[in-house]
Amino acid sequence: MAARGIAPRRVALLGMLVGAGLVLHAVDRLIPSPVPFARLGLANVVTLVALIALGLPEALVVTGLRVVVAALILGTFGGPAFLLALAGGLASALVMGALVRWTMPPLGVVGASLVGAAVHNVTQLAVVGALFTGLAAAARLTPAALLVSAAAGLATGIVAWLVLNRLPLAGEAAARRDSKLRRERA
Repeated sequence: MAARGIAPRRVALLGMLVGAGLVLHAVDRLIPSPVPFARLGLANVVTLVALIALGLPEALVVTGLRVVVAALILGTFGGPAFLLALAGGLASALVMGALVRWTMPPLGVVGASLVGAAVHNVTQLAVVGALFTGLAAAARLTPAALLVSAAAGLATGIVAWLVLNRLPLAGEAAARRDSKLRRERA
């Protein structure tokens, strides 16, 4: 049964995006990483697609559900990894949502992804610092985290751009949103 006020087709689309995000999360965990906890963040492709095609509220729902379900599957729900993933994912989605709303088309999907990846990593460091190590200790990792986020943001941004350009539904929805945003700014 669909949630009140949300069309069943939209609920199904959100469910498919959460599922796709979970699959990409699993693939991401299979890719060897030279640095502990450093990941490409492939699931963020789905957040970007949801953000561009559907809007910020839906992107936040997709991100939140993906993080919660992944944590339940992995047995990390409520633990430090869950808190870091949720804080980073939601902060990143919020910032990318603001960028999409106020700086697109000049910034673009790849630019929003780059900024989102940086926000994700910096937010996670802030949470680590606030809860575990102290902010000064966490701040020392910021340059390395920003370097990793630049590579990850570029990769996920390019993949999201490719997906958005190949999905007719996403492309049409993004065009409608762009048109609406231009009218609101005028």
